[in-house]
Amino acid sequence: MPSTILLIDDHAMFREGLRLALREAQPSITIETASTGSEALQALSTLPVLDAVMTDYYLPDLGGAALVQQLHRRRGGLRILVLSASEDPHDVETALGAGAHGFVHKSADSRQLLDALRRVFGGEQNVVHVSPQQGASPLPVLSTPTDSLSHLTARQTEVLHLLCEGLRNAQIAERLQTSEKTVKAHISAIFAALGVSNRTQATIVARRAGMLGKPR
Repeated sequence: MPSTILLIDDHAMFREGLRLALREAQPSITIETASTGSEALQALSTLPVLDAVMTDYYLPDLGGAALVQQLHRRRGGLRILVLSASEDPHDVETALGAGAHGFVHKSADSRQLLDALRRVFGGEQNVVHVSPQQGASPLPVLSTPTDSLSHLTARQTEVLHLLCEGLRNAQIAERLQTSEKTVKAHISAIFAALGVSNRTQATIVARRAGMLGKPR
């Protein structure tokens, strides 16, 4: 098992929760953290010993395949495991194609995550643990519906941005000074326009279309 891991995730609660879970399961691991791709790249210069990286795929700045490639360029031999809530098979393909050694869905428990980490650090390639939904019936690859996004109203576009930030319906309603019922109506219209069925897919579509800093 690696002795030092860099964990990259922009959600503080998830990042710290995972850090504690990994330390409890494997006390010998040293876990450093970063909240953005830029912070992670800066951390490489201050960490003389680094065996592996666990990173979210969608980050607010540098993320996706671009971050995986940058990590490889700056630290040869680094083992990289992507940890993401994305249910899009295309993200798995692009992450592995960019040089990641594994891709684990955030629905995985600590045992499954440690197993994937051991396998990645042991030299295995293309270690993948998908969500239960993917395992039962893989989701189709989502296209980039630029035309569909252009049909959204200005208010629906605002709602989509806030939805992608992770805000709940009540928080969106408060931010836009409208009712929660109106927000729900907007979200239903957004899902219909984009041809998606949940917030995760809507976020993926928005990022793919370049609305929210699509990974390069």
